[in-house]
Amino acid sequence: MLPVDVPRRLYLFSPLPPQRNGLADYLVEYLPFLAADFELYLVAESGLRDAARLALGKLEGVQVIDESEFLARQPEPGAQTLYNLGNNADCTYELDYLHRFPGAVIVHDISLFFLHQLAAQRARANSLLGSWLFEDGYQVPEDFLNRDGSLGRTPGELYQECLMLKRIAQSARGLMVHTRYAEQRLRGATEGVSVGPSGEVAFTRIPHFVLEVRPQAPESVAALLARFGVESEDFLLLVPGFLTGNKMLYEVMAACHQVQADCPGLKLLFAGEERADEYPVSERVAQLWPETANRPVVTGYLEAEELDALLQRADLSFVLRYPTYGESSGILPRAAMGGGRVLSVNIGAYPEFESPQVSHVPVGSAALPALAQGIRDAYQAWLADPPSEREERQLSEAARLQALAPQALYPALHQWLEQSWGAPA
Repeated sequence: MLPVDVPRRLYLFSPLPPQRNGLADYLVEYLPFLAADFELYLVAESGLRDAARLALGKLEGVQVIDESEFLARQPEPGAQTLYNLGNNADCTYELDYLHRFPGAVIVHDISLFFLHQLAAQRARANSLLGSWLFEDGYQVPEDFLNRDGSLGRTPGELYQECLMLKRIAQSARGLMVHTRYAEQRLRGATEGVSVGPSGEVAFTRIPHFVLEVRPQAPESVAALLARFGVESEDFLLLVPGFLTGNKMLYEVMAACHQVQADCPGLKLLFAGEERADEYPVSERVAQLWPETANRPVVTGYLEAEELDALLQRADLSFVLRYPTYGESSGILPRAAMGGGRVLSVNIGAYPEFESPQVSHVPVGSAALPALAQGIRDAYQAWLADPPSEREERQLSEAARLQALAPQALYPALHQWLEQSWGAPA
């Protein structure tokens, strides 16, 4: 047992800046608090340590090491490990350590199929998905079975829904999720594992934090808007964040194209980095808008302050995902704080964030007409909306969301780490 005045060493596995990854951005906001309470070591993926050290050089009390340096220190019984885990390629290296060095796990995405798929491919072991089910002896939920008892879904799908989380929970000392939906999914997938409050695995649910919108110089905001051709009289529609394949990008384009003639001044901006291998946004835009006039704009990657400035200017933002795998959205509250209206989906964890600015649309065949009607409704409200009312909405939302600031949430995070440290080995 360490003396009381010596902070416990905490090894934190996570994507790190300058990686363009929301998990890295999430982690950075908690680093000053963690560094004050722990002897903090960030374990970077091999080859990324020096870039991370450079990006985090101004943070006091934070040391960055790589995988080999971590392994050279083991076994180290007086230290704790924490994994910042999402359904993301940058997290694949964490799977090499999560079971060998059990610790607390922040589970950002309740389905981790893409992550495990990448790990399996890297190991050239896709066939393991079925064999792991057999080895584990996992009891298959009834809805996965046909009436005759045969498996009604593929081994990969069964693994996605159940075994991935169970294996993590079996090794973990603590588990943290952001939403009620994620908690329900996790508990359903980890039957037989003793997960908090009195179980062997410490459990907590802490919502994704919301950062305060920092004031920006008017001239820099004006230059940003001019860069993307946004005029003061435009009705600005915004799709914020990475342009991945499940953001319902085509539905947004089709709905916008459908109502454009009825909404003079409408401008659509895809505010994020295009991932053409998942969905070729620019190509689809050119197909729907052969003429360059009124054609939607794809901005490319934006820094956080640039995206915040666009969210503050947007009259309607789209925060959509289908399918959704249980992830929570950091963009959704940021969009609401801008004072404009927001359309999100009515599935997964998204309805849990409630705001007067946010409306929800169905997915599937009903999505397109609902999005088109949502644009029309927002347009009519915009025509009658004085600037003072928008400013009032911004102030009201900012005040309401102070409870979700990192400094407000950190005590619960710290308490969970203490409970995880005391969980049975």
